[in-house]
Amino acid sequence: MFIKYKFLSILFLATLCIPLACKTSLDTQPLQLDPEVRTGKLPNGFTYYIRKNKTPEKRVTMYLASKVGSILETDQQRGIAHFVEHMSFNGTKHFPKKELSDYLEKAGVRFGADINANTGLEETVYQLPLPSDHPELLANGLQIIRDWAQDANIEAEDVERERHVILEEKRFRQGLAQRVQEKSVPFYTNNSRHGSRLPIGTEEVLLKVTPEEIRSFYKDWYRPDLQAILVVGDIDVDQMEKDIKAKFSDLRNPQKEKERPVYPVKLTGKNQYMQFIDPELGGVSLEITKKELADTVRTTADYRTSLLKKLLAELVSIRFRRLPIVGFGPLTGGLNSFSVNLTTKPAETEQGLKSIWLELRRMEEQGFTKSELERVKKAHQYQIEEALKEKDRTASELLIKTYLQHFLTGNAAPGISKEAELTSELLPEVTLDEVNALMKDYMKATDRDIIVKSSEYNKAFLPDEATVLKWIESVYTQSLPPMEEEENLLPLLKKEPVPGKISAVEEIKKADIQKIMLSNGLTVLLKKTDFQNDQILFKGLAEGGTSLSGDADYESATNAANIIAAAGAGNYDFLQLGKLMTGRKVQLSPFILDQYQGFNGSTTKEDLPAALELLHAYFREPRKDEESYLTLLGRAKEQLINKQDSRSQVFMDTVTLVLGNYHLRKKPQSINRLDAVKLDKAFEIYKERFADASAFTFLFVGNMEVAKVKPLLEKYLGSLPSTRKKETMRDLGINVPAGRISKTVYKGTEQKSSVVLVYSGAFDYNFENTIKMNAIADVLKISLTRRLRDQEGGTYTPNVQMNLSRYPKTRFAIVVSFDCAPKNVDQLIASVQDEINKMKTAGPSAENLQKFKAARKVGLETGAKNNEFWLDYLVSQVMNKEPLTQFFDYDAALNGITIKSVQQAAATYIQDKNYVKLVLMPEKTNP
Repeated sequence: MFIKYKFLSILFLATLCIPLACKTSLDTQPLQLDPEVRTGKLPNGFTYYIRKNKTPEKRVTMYLASKVGSILETDQQRGIAHFVEHMSFNGTKHFPKKELSDYLEKAGVRFGADINANTGLEETVYQLPLPSDHPELLANGLQIIRDWAQDANIEAEDVERERHVILEEKRFRQGLAQRVQEKSVPFYTNNSRHGSRLPIGTEEVLLKVTPEEIRSFYKDWYRPDLQAILVVGDIDVDQMEKDIKAKFSDLRNPQKEKERPVYPVKLTGKNQYMQFIDPELGGVSLEITKKELADTVRTTADYRTSLLKKLLAELVSIRFRRLPIVGFGPLTGGLNSFSVNLTTKPAETEQGLKSIWLELRRMEEQGFTKSELERVKKAHQYQIEEALKEKDRTASELLIKTYLQHFLTGNAAPGISKEAELTSELLPEVTLDEVNALMKDYMKATDRDIIVKSSEYNKAFLPDEATVLKWIESVYTQSLPPMEEEENLLPLLKKEPVPGKISAVEEIKKADIQKIMLSNGLTVLLKKTDFQNDQILFKGLAEGGTSLSGDADYESATNAANIIAAAGAGNYDFLQLGKLMTGRKVQLSPFILDQYQGFNGSTTKEDLPAALELLHAYFREPRKDEESYLTLLGRAKEQLINKQDSRSQVFMDTVTLVLGNYHLRKKPQSINRLDAVKLDKAFEIYKERFADASAFTFLFVGNMEVAKVKPLLEKYLGSLPSTRKKETMRDLGINVPAGRISKTVYKGTEQKSSVVLVYSGAFDYNFENTIKMNAIADVLKISLTRRLRDQEGGTYTPNVQMNLSRYPKTRFAIVVSFDCAPKNVDQLIASVQDEINKMKTAGPSAENLQKFKAARKVGLETGAKNNEFWLDYLVSQVMNKEPLTQFFDYDAALNGITIKSVQQAAATYIQDKNYVKLVLMPEKTNP
C-alpha cells in the first residue's frame, strides 16, 4: 500500500511540472560503478573487481568476500561460520597446515596485522596485502584466495586444536561490553534472528562441533555465486583479469544449491524499555535510541537523501560541541539510529537528560539557522573537493572498502569524481526546511528504545519507562528562548604578529630536509614530499611537559592543554573557531604530556596560513573559559563513573601503578583527582609551558611550496616570545621498579585471567641495539603465538611490546601480555619463560629472524612513501637526539643483525632479577 501511494504521489507531481517529472525519472536511475574499476562475473557466478592504484607503489590489496555469515547458521551451527574462517588459516589444498602463514611471513606479510579475516552476521571477508612486484608471490596470492574460496582442508586434528583457540577468543571477548551486546542486540532488533547469531557462537556448539559439520557448512555456503575477489593496487589490470578467469572459473556451485535466505529486521513502530543490571556498572547510564531502516544508496535520489542526513548529523554534532552525547550511527541488522547517551551519578540522571533534551527540543521546534546550514554545506563541499584533489593518491585500502560494500550490500560506489559532481549539483538544492523537517521526524516517539543500566547497588535509582517519558514531557513545558546566533567579525588574533627573521638555513640533502633557524631560536624542519597532492602534516614539541610541575599541580598540568583547546584562542571561543575555520582544512591541537609539550596539526597548502595563525593564537593568546572547563570536566567524570567497577580497568590501574613504582602520578584516575584540576592553575601552567619558543622544534612534512612557507614561518613562528631558557624535562624517577615483584588482583567472577609479565632495566641506547631489541620483541611474538596459541591452545592473542627510552634515562621494558583461563595461568607463564630462556641461550630461529627482517623491510619500503611515517620518524629522531638521516642506514644495519647478536642482546638485558608478574584472577568463592 505504501509503495503504491508513493508512486501515485510522483505521478501527481509529474502532471503539474514536466521538468520535475524528468528530473524524478533521472533520479531513480541507478548510479554506475566507478569507471576506474573493472568488474565482471564468471559463468559460475563468481564476481571480480580490479583497479590499478599506485598508492602505495609496488603493493596490492586482495580481498575474498563471501556473503556468508553467522546469520545463516542453524541453532545447532552457532559459531561454525567463524570456525570456518579460522580453519582457512590452518591449511588449504596448496598450503597445508601452517605453511600459509609461514610462507607469507617470510615475505614480510604479518599474520594478524596484515593478513587477516573477519566474520560478521552477513559476510566473511579475508584480507591479503602483498608486494605486487614479485610475480611468484602475486601468483601465489591468487592461489591462496582460490584455496580460501573452496579448498580449505578442515582436517580433524586441526579442528581439535583450533577449537581451543576459538574458545579462548570467546573468553577474550568476555566482559561488560560483550554482556551488553548479548542483551541489547535482541532488544533493539525486536527479537530478530540477529540477536541470537553473534558470530563468536555458543560454547556448547564450539565444544562439540565435528569436522564433518564444519565441512558441510563450508560446502553449502562457500560457493562462487556468493563470492567475489577484489584486487586494488599497483598491478596490470588486463593480466590480473586473465589470471582471475583462469584461476576461479573452475569453482563450482553445489548440485543442490540452498537458497541464500535474507533475514531483515522489521520495525514495529512500537517503543520499548529495558533495564540492564551488571556488577561492573558504576553510575546510571541512559540510552534513548530512535531506530530507522538503513538507507541503501543506489540512485541519485538515494545519494541526495544520504547527503541530507549527513548535513543534519553534522549540525547536531556542532550544537553539542562534538561531544559523543547525541549522534547518528549504524546498528546491527540493517538499522540506523539517532541516539542519546549519558552516564551520571545516580541522583543526577533526571537533570542530565533534561539538559540534553532541552537542546534537542530547541532543534525540533526552532530548527537550525540558515547560516548554520550554509556553514556545514560549505564544509562538506570542501571535504569532497579535497578528496578529489587526492584522487590519484588515495590509498588502495580505502578504495577497496567501497567496492566491498558495493558487492555485499549493493551500495553505490561511483568514485570520487562522480561524488564531487553529485555534491556540486545536489548540495545547493538542500533546503533549511528539509533539514528542519528531518530533525522533527527523528524526534517522533516511534521505534524508540530506552535502555537504563546500572549495578544492583544503584537499582533503586533506575527510572522506569513512565519516569523517563515524564522527564522528557516536562522539558516541553519550559519556556524556550529564541535561538540567537552571534556573528563574530573580529580578526582571529587580538594583536598582529611582529615577524621574526630566518637566521640560518641548513640543507640536509640525504633526507631532503631543510633545517631553518629563526631569530627567536625556534628550529623548523621542512621535508617536502609528493606522496599526497595537498597534505601537510606538522608537529611542534619542546622538553618539559608535566615533569616541570609539582605533584600538587599535576592534575591541572596534565589537563591544561585540553582545557585551553576547549576554550578557544584569540578573539574566538571554541564554537566560533569552528565557524571561522569552515571550508578550511585546519586541524590543530595543543598537548602537554609527561615530558613534552607542543602541537599536532594537519592542513593543506592553501590553508597553511590559517593553520599557522591559529597556532600563533594558541601560543600567544590562549583563552580561559569557565563554562567549557566545567563541561570538559563533567564529561570526564561521566566517563569515569562506569570504569571504577570494571575488573579490566581495576587490573590495568594496578598494572600502571606497579610499573610506575607507586608514584603519585600513576595512581588511578578518579573523580576526586579530577576535582583537583583548577582552571586558574591550568591556565597558568599552559602559559608557562608555551612561554619560550626557542625551546621548540617544529617539523613539517608534505607537499608544500618552501619559498611560500618561509615568510609564514617568519610571521607566525618567528614572532613567538623567547626567553632562551630552553628548559629540559625533569627525571621524576618513574621507572619500572627493580627486583622480582608478583601481584595478583582478584576481581569479578568471569572465568578469565589476564597476565602481564615485564622484564626491564638499564639499556645501552644506540642504533644497532634498538634494532636488536625490536628483533627480540617481534620474534618472541611469533614464537609465543605458535606455542601459546597454535600448539597449546591456551590463549587467543599473546602480545609482546618493547619500550625503549633514551631520555631522561636509557631504559628498556619488554612486556608480554595475554588472557587465558584461570587454570592455565601458571602453565602459560612457564611457557613464556621457556621461550624467553631459549631466546637468551640460543637466540631466535633463522626462520623467525628472517620473518622479522622481511616485515621491517616492507615497513621501510611503504613508509618511505608516507607522510605520517616521515613525521613520526623525524619526531622520534629529534626526541632521541639522533641523526635525521639514520633512516637510510637502517636496511644495512638490519642486514647485519644475526641470530648470535640477538641472542647476546637478550642474554645481556633480559634478567630474571628484574621481573614483574601481574595477574588478574576471578574472586575467590567459598565452597
